[in-house]
Amino acid sequence: MLRACAIILCLLFTVNANALTLEQLAFKTAYKDALKGNEKIVEAFKKGKPSYRLNHYLDYALLKAAMKNLPETAIEDFIKQNKKSPLNDLLNNMLTYELGKQGQWQKYLARYKNNKGSQTKHCWYLHARIETADVKGLPQAIQDFWMSGLSLPDACNPVFKWWEKQGHLSDKLLIKRFKLAYKVNNASTARYLVTKMKKRQAWIKHALSLMEQPNKTLKKSLQWQDNKINRELVYLKVKSLSSKQPDTMYMLWKALKKHYNFTVKEKATVDRNIALFAATDYLPFTIKAMNDLAPAQHDAQINAWKVRYYLYKGRWKSAYKAIKSMPAFQLQKDRWQYWLARASAKTKHQKKAKEIFVKLAKKSNYYGFLAADHMRMPYQFCSQDITGTPITKMPENLENAFELFALDMITLARKEWIAGYRELSTTQRRTLADIAYKKGWYNKVTAIMGALNLWRNYEMRYPLAYKKEIAQLAKKHQLQPQWVMSIITQESAWQTDAISRADARGLMQLIDPTAKRLSKKLGLKYSSKQQLHQAYFNLQLGTFYQRELFNRFEEHPLLALSSYNAGETKANHWLQGFPASPDIWAETIPYRETRDYMVKILTNVTIYDWLINKTPKRISYWLPTLPVDGKTIKAWPNKKVSEQTTTVRCVQ
Repeated sequence: MLRACAIILCLLFTVNANALTLEQLAFKTAYKDALKGNEKIVEAFKKGKPSYRLNHYLDYALLKAAMKNLPETAIEDFIKQNKKSPLNDLLNNMLTYELGKQGQWQKYLARYKNNKGSQTKHCWYLHARIETADVKGLPQAIQDFWMSGLSLPDACNPVFKWWEKQGHLSDKLLIKRFKLAYKVNNASTARYLVTKMKKRQAWIKHALSLMEQPNKTLKKSLQWQDNKINRELVYLKVKSLSSKQPDTMYMLWKALKKHYNFTVKEKATVDRNIALFAATDYLPFTIKAMNDLAPAQHDAQINAWKVRYYLYKGRWKSAYKAIKSMPAFQLQKDRWQYWLARASAKTKHQKKAKEIFVKLAKKSNYYGFLAADHMRMPYQFCSQDITGTPITKMPENLENAFELFALDMITLARKEWIAGYRELSTTQRRTLADIAYKKGWYNKVTAIMGALNLWRNYEMRYPLAYKKEIAQLAKKHQLQPQWVMSIITQESAWQTDAISRADARGLMQLIDPTAKRLSKKLGLKYSSKQQLHQAYFNLQLGTFYQRELFNRFEEHPLLALSSYNAGETKANHWLQGFPASPDIWAETIPYRETRDYMVKILTNVTIYDWLINKTPKRISYWLPTLPVDGKTIKAWPNKKVSEQTTTVRCVQ
């Protein structure tokens, strides 16, 4: 107990303004010890704090620590005592995994549910059936699982060896799986499968060559026989490459279509791919390739890229016609209404342009703000809300969730939240949002607003969180707080433990190598990726990184944004030959994710500017011309507009 007290006293000198209570600090220490299996510390804490609401989490941590010992009875007792706890599923899953890992096959079979999750766990299930002689229908089950173009876990090896030993592996099955591996370009698995074949058909060599040297082999394929298997191999490879190398495939595909009798559908698929990805590279043959497509292939994506191509080339009459030819559902979207107005203005349809801009200026988004700037109109902000009803008794799971959140045990807090949230009515959930806001759980607030369709409750959807810290860091790095808050809103929705598919982490979504580099420059100690989930540490690195990007790209907001999302190399590439007009530049970027990202950030920054300063800068402030091909940056559409602030109104 002396050790726990010493740690608590140490922590008291380091906690921030949202300091934990002594009870909470003691619990955190006890929980860490419980995860190490220290029962005495747990007993001491529970004796001193018998009514603390998270005491069962200490029991859970002890069970987790003892999982190798398979504490089945203790887990059953825990579940009986905590029937509504989300920890029950966690314990059951951990126990099931450990049984499989230890080869406790009979018990594993009794607990295993289905194969929708881990492939390793499903392999253990198949292995368990072998070991328990439950083999009825097993060979087919193994074959179905084995039949994948992707590589499978090592845990599957004993299962597949048994299956092969039973005489179920054949060249016919190997060829079938080889084709699946070819479809996903899994060359390593394809090569392995070839080693198992008793007889290798001639086309196998073609397939391996297409995976290893695709361009060279496709040219050679013009000498191959036109048969079903060769056609399939060539088609799949061209289909894959048409999105990566549309210029190369454009001419080669013409020759291949003459040599091979592809189906109408196959030809149409590749033709469309080449046309679409030629557009993203703004290749000269783009419009011809698109016009050559069958009418049924002129879908929303093709329509959009036709317009972008014309915008990129500055062909306003063609852009106007392309937009006007869009189907009604597409044309009515804010994006294309804005470009219809711009094209109208450029082609002497001034009255039409003004009508569209005035109507669009009533929207509280990127396109509405741009339209208002063109017409020198105020911005439109109409709030939206519903009245919440009192929560007479907060569900126990939600009480646990808020306590865990305060302890920074957010993953577990989220599980409790899900369980408790279901118990509330719609209007009670609105009240819950207010409670979560006061407690600083901002990403739950924005999630509730979205679930309740309260998209125009700006104060709740755009929290002024970490306001003091962001203001200090923004001032230090010569940024504006609304800029930083907008980045956070889009990157993580204020979720401190957010992790992206690219393993970017925390409020401002930083990856490990970037964090290491920035920490070194700032003289901060960086120990692990987990540190990026600490709000202030993440803010320190993220704001400094934003300053770096602004410095690198001549203080240009769009370039800072595009490089933050797509990388600095791409941002530099888009400064060669692209339009200098910022709205056109942002629309003609090839990456959909980056285009949408910039639109959302610029919407966010304008809303935050309004919430913080009441009279926001016009969105044009953030949109100077681009320094394309070394040109000088200048105000857009002109200095008078871009330096204005605007009034705000609500006209229903």
